[in-house]
Amino acid sequence: MTLPNRENIILHEYRDGVLSEVSQPFSTEYAVLLKINGNPYVMIACSGNYIREHITGYLITEGIISNTDQIDSMDIDEANLTVNAVLDSDKIIAEKLEWIKTITAAGGRSRKNMPSEDLVRKSLPQIRAEVILKSMSEFLTYSREHEATHGVHGAALYSLKGGCLAFFDEIGRHNAIDKVIGHAVVNGIPLEDKMICSTGRISSEIAFKIIHARAPALVTRASPTVLSVSLLRRYNILSIIRAVKGRFYVVNGKEKIIL
Repeated sequence: MTLPNRENIILHEYRDGVLSEVSQPFSTEYAVLLKINGNPYVMIACSGNYIREHITGYLITEGIISNTDQIDSMDIDEANLTVNAVLDSDKIIAEKLEWIKTITAAGGRSRKNMPSEDLVRKSLPQIRAEVILKSMSEFLTYSREHEATHGVHGAALYSLKGGCLAFFDEIGRHNAIDKVIGHAVVNGIPLEDKMICSTGRISSEIAFKIIHARAPALVTRASPTVLSVSLLRRYNILSIIRAVKGRFYVVNGKEKIIL
C-alpha cells in the first residue's frame, strides 16, 4: 500500500483584478511516529512514500546506526502512521539514542498534538491585493545572501499597508520565520495588523509557528502541503500562496482581500 502523495484543493486565484475559484494539486504531508525498540523516538514529517527507505536513511544519517545489519526488523503500520525499528542490542546504539535527538537547520520534525482551540482566530484583517503583490515583489529583492549563494530562505514582517518592518535571511525557512516573530516579540511590535512574508514552502511546522505566534496573515511565494492547508483553515489564518508575477492564490480569507 502506498499513501497518496497529492490532493486537489479548491482555492481562489487572484489575477488581473479578479478572484476566481480554481482547483490545484498539493503535496500530502504525514506525521509518522518512529519507534525504536518499541519506544516512541521522534515524529517525522514526510510524504508517506518509500517509508522503509526513509526511516533506514534517517537512522544512518542521524548516526544512530552505521549499516542495515544493525536493524533486526522494521514494522511499518501505514494505517496508524507508525514505524517500529528494532535495533541490535548494542551499547553504542543505546548511548547514541540518548543524545542524538537534534533539530536540523531545515526542520523536518512534526507533531500530532494540535494547538489549543483558543488559538482559532475570531476575525481577520483586510488587505489590498495590490499591497500583497507589491510587498512580495519588494521582499524577494532584499536578500543579498540569496543572490550570492542561493543557499538561504528569507522572511519579513510587513504592515498591511505595505511597509517592511523587519527582514531576515536564514539557512532554513523555519529559522527565518522564528527570527521575524522573535524580532516582533523582542521589540514589542504587535502582529495583529501585520503580515509575515516567506520564501519557503508552508509545511505543518510553519503553520504551527504562525498559529502559536497568533499572527493573522501569512504570504509566501511557494506552496503549502495538504496538512498545512487544513491547519491554516482550521485556525483561520489569512493565507496567500504563490504570490509572484502579478498573481496569487488564497488558501483562506478570500473575503478579506480588497480588489
